Amino acid sequence: MKNVSVTAPARSRAKKVGALAAMGMGSWDPAGAVATLRSAKGAPGVKLPKPKDAPFDTVVVVMMENRSFDTLLGWLPGANGKQAGLSYADSTGKSYDTWHLAPDWQGCQFQDPFHIWQAVKLQFNDGKVDGFLQTQPVGDQFPIGYYKKSDLPILASLAQNFTTFDNYFCSMLGPTWPNRFYQLCATTDVDYTGYFPAPGAPRPSNLQTAIFDRTKAAGLTAAYYSPGEPMTGLFASKKYDDITYDYPRFLEDAAAGKLPNVAFVDPTYTAEAELNGTSTDYHAYGSVQQGEAFLAQVYDAITQSPQWGRTVMVVNFDEHGGFFDHVVPPAVEDDTVLPGSGPFPNLKNLGFRVPAIAVSPFAQKKIEQAGPYEHCSVLKMIEWRWGLQPMTVRDAKAKNFADALDFSKRRDPITLPAFVPNVAEVCTNPNHLP
Repeated sequence: MKNVSVTAPARSRAKKVGALAAMGMGSWDPAGAVATLRSAKGAPGVKLPKPKDAPFDTVVVVMMENRSFDTLLGWLPGANGKQAGLSYADSTGKSYDTWHLAPDWQGCQFQDPFHIWQAVKLQFNDGKVDGFLQTQPVGDQFPIGYYKKSDLPILASLAQNFTTFDNYFCSMLGPTWPNRFYQLCATTDVDYTGYFPAPGAPRPSNLQTAIFDRTKAAGLTAAYYSPGEPMTGLFASKKYDDITYDYPRFLEDAAAGKLPNVAFVDPTYTAEAELNGTSTDYHAYGSVQQGEAFLAQVYDAITQSPQWGRTVMVVNFDEHGGFFDHVVPPAVEDDTVLPGSGPFPNLKNLGFRVPAIAVSPFAQKKIEQAGPYEHCSVLKMIEWRWGLQPMTVRDAKAKNFADALDFSKRRDPITLPAFVPNVAEVCTNPNHLP
């Protein structure tokens, strides 16, 4: 796949008073917003229609990288979030307080928080969720840093104006690849993240069933759009290569109203981009502002597409990336059997909370606190909508993502604030560990 830079140009938009109020900017009333969110939380659930009557036929999943709910959205009014006021001990027993990361958008001087499953097990600490500095070099407090609303105007606008989940977890206590396999297959056969295989090299996954098989068998369309190193390129079967496209194709298909029934859209998260700080996925060492620019570009493409009126866009993050979150991830049913002799991660426990937002004409302004939701909840929604059979115990038992939507109402998209991202620096810290 060709690696395409997706740095968005400066965003120029008319600043209408009504649009600013709708975004939670300008004359936004915090007290009124909190009251609105609390009212939404307390409202009874809206009964789902029959699947065939559900008024959407396009699902777009935009999975970002390696940030926890508290790190990015712990400030959100009405949500179960915490930022300032927490403290965590490092491996020497010394405690440090959570702290505001901005105006550092990348963290180039720190160690990218460790998030292999062995490290995440220590961070989870049998449910105490207090080990985020235990796996970090002594004195490095990066994992307990956070961003405020004003730092992330794009994510903040979406979180405040659509349906934000504060009880949404990644699928397992571990890194990118297995969590992204759960998003596609409701299981995994790898428990690590490695380097993307070179052309002709063996591919690491022998999984034979993904959501793409279910959609194809039902006569539906699907696509995977990626700037490079797509998850579809990790399947040894190679059977999803023909529905994998470069990212610019997504922009073209959205503009032409030709998006498939099920689409996955990746930011730039190639190994090179992650290590040198040029990614567009919110992953350290990439600039979170470049993540903002990418998210805004995808949002604009979806909301300006002829398909907007029948689309559910899911914005989520693959895993917490080693960053702190105060909520204990719950246990779940899982029938995954990993190859080899182990030791293995505990796949019967969800991973840490990550940001998740439903963006759709059917996603009202509210905090969804039911759950737990996880990546397989998105698969459950797709399967529910089109009568597809679940692939594993995990998606069969998952809570339906559509439960949070209200198909009895339609709403217009918001106008995002004008935003000019900083120019990301190339990280050259020689102390970085892989």
